[in-house]
Amino acid sequence: MSKDIYEEENFNQEQNEYSLEISKEDFHKYKLLSPLLEIHDTPKKLFFKSKNKQILESFLSKNINGKDFKVLTIVGSRRNSHYGKDALEYLMRDLKKENIIIVSGLALGTDSLAHTNAIKNNLPTISIPGSGLGERVLYPASNLSLAREIIDTNNIFISEYSPDKKSQLYFFPARNRIMAAISDAVLIVEAGEKSGTLITARLAMEYGKNVGVLPNSIFAEVSRGSNRLMQEGAITVLSSQDILEMLSISKDEQGLLELDFNNKKHTDRLKEVLDSLNHNERRILEKVLQNGSLEKDILLKDLEEEYGLSYTDSLVALMSLEINGFIKEEMGEIRLVR
Repeated sequence: MSKDIYEEENFNQEQNEYSLEISKEDFHKYKLLSPLLEIHDTPKKLFFKSKNKQILESFLSKNINGKDFKVLTIVGSRRNSHYGKDALEYLMRDLKKENIIIVSGLALGTDSLAHTNAIKNNLPTISIPGSGLGERVLYPASNLSLAREIIDTNNIFISEYSPDKKSQLYFFPARNRIMAAISDAVLIVEAGEKSGTLITARLAMEYGKNVGVLPNSIFAEVSRGSNRLMQEGAITVLSSQDILEMLSISKDEQGLLELDFNNKKHTDRLKEVLDSLNHNERRILEKVLQNGSLEKDILLKDLEEEYGLSYTDSLVALMSLEINGFIKEEMGEIRLVR
């Protein structure tokens, strides 16, 4: 990343912050920004803030510590429920070791939870607030300590507004297009029927991104809008595995079909998996391993004939294996999760 492509770059020694702006003409040079050129109303320029130039470069290339990362935008209600909070914490804890950058908007509620849980689980995060990036105008002001923590933990800020630009009402739906465009997938935690979060979801769908929704009770007003998105084709997210699939990330530790049984590391991994299962689960997994995939009805019949397993016992074992991410059922077939 050469200095001559920047319109302006600056290091504030007093605040220990690095800032710069990049013009639309240069977006194509960066993996993170190039998708913005494919949307309507591409920002004319973007302002950035990070601890130093090297951190920002890694985010712009989506390559951190030599590893390529995917981008997951997480948005939801400003008045999140306890369920939404707990579910998001649970999902992000499971994503702890994945190569995922978390994007959100610094707003109260879900956005703050997304950033906080990203930091807690050592996931890089990008904040895109609906204001300029200067501390005197950063919105919301109540999240100033969180904003400082985002920078201090080697993460970054992006805005299309000059550093001293105060928040305006129309800035929020406008910035949503940036969050949707730079993402590889979007997760909606909770959204009411008239929530601004739905703008991000619909833009992401328009841009061809996978949109996942955390389901909630039909009586939960905070999720009436997001629940309806599932009727319109959004992906129901029940586990971190669903998020990995939205991002096209394969989980190596679950790739049992690709294990090389001449490789001691791989055979040790398989032994570790089998030792963690009960007798019925182990029999099922061994049969699926041998065949790659099996029709569910045939598998249940074989288990009864070979091992005397009842229909109920077999279903319980199958459900346990699926919940723990070893197998999945597709079109009546039981397959290993790759």
